[in-house]
Amino acid sequence: MFSKLFNIFKNPNFRVIYIFARFKILRSLSKYLKLFLKKISSENIRMGPIKKKKLVLIRHKPIASSKNYVEINKSNNEILNQLKLNGLHEGFYLKKDVVKNLISLSNKCELTHARNNKIFNNLEEVNIFNTNNKNPCTIVDLINDNENQISDLDILIDEIARDKNLLSIANNYLGNVNKIYTKFTWSTVCDSDTNWRKNEQTIEFHYDVHDFGFVYVFFYLTDCNKLSGAHEVILGSHNKKKISHLIGSAKSMEKELKEYYGETNFKTIEGSSGFGFIEDTSTFHKAHAPIIKPRLALQIRYH
Repeated sequence: MFSKLFNIFKNPNFRVIYIFARFKILRSLSKYLKLFLKKISSENIRMGPIKKKKLVLIRHKPIASSKNYVEINKSNNEILNQLKLNGLHEGFYLKKDVVKNLISLSNKCELTHARNNKIFNNLEEVNIFNTNNKNPCTIVDLINDNENQISDLDILIDEIARDKNLLSIANNYLGNVNKIYTKFTWSTVCDSDTNWRKNEQTIEFHYDVHDFGFVYVFFYLTDCNKLSGAHEVILGSHNKKKISHLIGSAKSMEKELKEYYGETNFKTIEGSSGFGFIEDTSTFHKAHAPIIKPRLALQIRYH
């Protein structure tokens, strides 16, 4: 155990957050600290501009959008209770016109492969590149890194991320949302070996340690099941981890996790285009590699 801890500190990518944000009590304290800072701060907070970095859309000090883009079928209290208990609530839906607009704009976007910064005009070009390729593009991004090029798609994605209801839920869960990170990606069907895909996509069970407080909202823009890139989560695992889970790698073997949490707590999240869910990704989770068709997904991370 001590050797695992030593290896973390020795790692050149070591960050204090990566060690201490694993512990639930410190994540809970983070919420109350945010609430306190919000209470004593000035009321006239100015929203930061849209920024982009590493194919991610970033918004600091977000303020709710003037329009609603998402339909939610439960009260905030019910959603927050499910998040606290299971780390997950399903049943968000992008409005039909929003889905249509997102897909239309996505069809006009260049696609970027993060590893080699290779750019494609459309998904068909990606599929051609991947054919008989030992090093295929398993993930391609629709948001580029050009700060001077804020597209209609970027603006719409930012508006969705600042949807009044989503922001309200995130604020209640975290204490206060200070920034939002958003990714929009295709996960492709391709003949990649497991190790290659692992380097690009989180297809192994793991939990996230981005910060002392964060929560994700995911939306599928294509019909999605276990054979087309569905997300899987271990319910309640954000509240309960062994010491060996907390010290060492954030990844764990599926067999060991099933023995500890029980198979009934493993939940594969399937849904049609526009379907969404909110998750505290301090839970153990993973993505399934698409086998029969690709997955287009919008990922919004609130801090």
